[in-house]
Amino acid sequence: MKKLALAAIGLAGILASCGATVVIGTSDPVRNFRLLSYQSQYTLPSDYVDTATGTRYPKGTSIICDNWNTRLSVTLDWDGTVDLVGARLVGRDSMETRTVYSEPLGDLYSGNPSVFEFVVGPNTAPLSVGKGGISAQAIVVTPVNTFTVKGATFVDVQAQSSDGTKSPVRQSVQALPVANCS
Repeated sequence: MKKLALAAIGLAGILASCGATVVIGTSDPVRNFRLLSYQSQYTLPSDYVDTATGTRYPKGTSIICDNWNTRLSVTLDWDGTVDLVGARLVGRDSMETRTVYSEPLGDLYSGNPSVFEFVVGPNTAPLSVGKGGISAQAIVVTPVNTFTVKGATFVDVQAQSSDGTKSPVRQSVQALPVANCS
């Protein structure tokens, strides 16, 4: 039995020296979960001042088009493993929320920042989130031609390990404007 244990430890040492991550018989719960950035498929074509709050949004700011499907991406980083990622949209004024989750990720290590994408369906004012969930893909950013801002939405994210450990909720710094676009 001692030879088997020593062989396992030796193998772990060899794999670790090759840059592989070895976890033997224990879970490595998520920790140090961070929201690094968030971006929308659509951006403002010009500077905009929200008259309700006085917030200034420069040209190129990500927006959610309330009358179109809008792809949002979040860039996350963490230590340990993650099995699920959840994104919650929170209305700045209404405080209404909608949440979407990824499919099980199978205890994914971050290693590098990871990008997840989800789709927000039309009529976002009540914050309806499109069916499907979160996936790891890149989006192409497209400026809209014209827009009428109706409100704003914060993006919150949270992760969970397969052992049930949940990260703290990480909130976006600034709300994304919600607009009718053309």
